[in-house]
Amino acid sequence: MSMPTVIFGPPDSMPYTISTGVAANRQKSNLLPLGIQLVMQDGRKFRHVMNGGVLLVVGNVISSATPISTDEDLTPAAGAVGDRLITFTHGAATTIANYFSEGYAVISVTPGGGDTYMIDNHLALTNNTAGDIVRLGPGHALRRALTTVSRVDLAASPYAYVIQDPVTTKASLAVGVAVSAITATTGAGFIQTRGPCGVLTDDTVIGGNRVCVPSAAAGAAGPETAVAANSAIEVTIGHVMLVAANAAWSTLFLNFDGD
Repeated sequence: MSMPTVIFGPPDSMPYTISTGVAANRQKSNLLPLGIQLVMQDGRKFRHVMNGGVLLVVGNVISSATPISTDEDLTPAAGAVGDRLITFTHGAATTIANYFSEGYAVISVTPGGGDTYMIDNHLALTNNTAGDIVRLGPGHALRRALTTVSRVDLAASPYAYVIQDPVTTKASLAVGVAVSAITATTGAGFIQTRGPCGVLTDDTVIGGNRVCVPSAAAGAAGPETAVAANSAIEVTIGHVMLVAANAAWSTLFLNFDGD
């Protein structure tokens, strides 16, 4: 029987208290898949994440891990339709086995351009040595043949190795708000992605208006700016329900996860 993609629960303390831990080899958490959605009776939504290197702070906006350039534009070996693995030359050593488990291999240059495959597992990757392999997840096999002209990008799950949203400039996807102090490196638990939530806000936000990241404070959201150069790089994460003072926790209605 397959794992459900959505868990439904009553409006209790589960998202704020559960800590699932992760396996020693970093392949999947001990209890739940990364990104599985928890929906409460009142409509609030949460996603299961694995923390990166720093303790999460309650009320902070959380982002996915910053992409690494050596994981992109990789040259694969030839692969036939139906193959359950992709062989390639990686751009740097990755000492953590299964770093990309539950993440994705995206074919960025044709043949096969645009195809996306879930990764199940892999050994530690080497530095500029041909023969590294990622094994594809259940139900995934090459839909189109690959050649050495193709290129492969490796992307960790957006819910793996999450970090505090940075100051001023974003380099990765905002994925939710911390609702518990998930421990560094090996910790896993839930972050909130939709509905009413206390969020650290920087500068004075305005009731009913959009609230955005990045702001001038790490982990904080701020009001949308009227300066075109700023608004062009701002990402809306929700709307203001109740306004708190600068550097305090306003009540926001989050919309990371749509309707």
